[in-house]
Amino acid sequence: MKKLLYLLSTLLLAAAVTAGEGPKITEQAQEFVLDNGMRVVLLKHGKAPMVAAGWVAHVGSANERPGITGISHLFEHMMFKGTPTIGTKDFALDTKIRKQLDQIREKMFALERKFRDQVRLGLFTSLDEAAKTNEAYQALKKQFDELIAKQRKNMVKDEFDQIYTQAGANRMNAFTNHDMTVYFIQVPKNKLELWFWMESERLLHPVFREFYSERDVVYEERRMRTESTPTGVQDEVFESLFWRGHPYAWPVVGWPSDIAAITRQQAEAYYDLYYAANNLTAVIVGDIDVDQAKALAKKYFGRLKGQKTPPPDVVTMRTPQNGTVVYRAEVDDNASATLAYATTAFAGKDEPALSMLASVLNGRTGKLYKELVLKKKIATDVRA
Repeated sequence: MKKLLYLLSTLLLAAAVTAGEGPKITEQAQEFVLDNGMRVVLLKHGKAPMVAAGWVAHVGSANERPGITGISHLFEHMMFKGTPTIGTKDFALDTKIRKQLDQIREKMFALERKFRDQVRLGLFTSLDEAAKTNEAYQALKKQFDELIAKQRKNMVKDEFDQIYTQAGANRMNAFTNHDMTVYFIQVPKNKLELWFWMESERLLHPVFREFYSERDVVYEERRMRTESTPTGVQDEVFESLFWRGHPYAWPVVGWPSDIAAITRQQAEAYYDLYYAANNLTAVIVGDIDVDQAKALAKKYFGRLKGQKTPPPDVVTMRTPQNGTVVYRAEVDDNASATLAYATTAFAGKDEPALSMLASVLNGRTGKLYKELVLKKKIATDVRA
């Protein structure tokens, strides 16, 4: 919990500073828990007309398992697809198309299971190769693509963002890491109730439009960030070696074969478990009326349902090393070196000292840069 509050508060305070406020904080944050278990943190700060607001789902790639890696990051995309009243022209037609897409994808999944066996037996080099040679699969894909085109004609693209923009909000974004998924934005303080309504609506009535095609977007994101960069794949190997036996070993964006195999039913079950009210925390920072914000939180976030059974803990621990592990790889890029040490969790008692050490070593004024780049001239850049 300390890690979450520190990270999210820092993020939102940075947004408030950008809006023109100084970094001085004179009031303490107030935290309370709704009847459904959702935590809310409020910090009255500054006089800027914009309020920084966000919420976090306490779920990240560490909560996944092989077969559905990348699903937490996928939700970062899906949560912007709208609701029954946002993002579509005709919800009845939208619902019909989504059911048809599920039916076709189920048939495609059945064939893909056979393709995986064929690849393992060496009959094909990849799933794509197996799919391209299968007439039944290609016929299903044609039907699927036609339905996607029909669905998109019925959509109001980016309506969620448009509503916020028309209200004067900005900087809407989200990110996923190993431990959490965070959604945040800046809104005019007189539009704070709009934020409570919008966020509670997409949590209460999410519609995962373009679910299957969005997986392709995620895969393309992975390809651009990892597979198309000189060191991307090697960085993944390095992480998997360091986090041996731990969920941190797989990339946040997920393995390509897992991303392609995730079903909407799996996603909905994952959502019901990890996006329940008692697994969420909201943070608001700015020139707010705290009592009013509390009332709005109860009115809107209080509608969300909590889970009677909390999500399972991440029980897998990192496997201790017997000694130094060295990984070398040749890539088409400048030579580089990475040293990683197992230290403490974010809330550990030694973390503040380690963070201070990193800040002393880091940057162009840091000791590492001065020693290795300026003095010895054996590096062009260095970070801690």
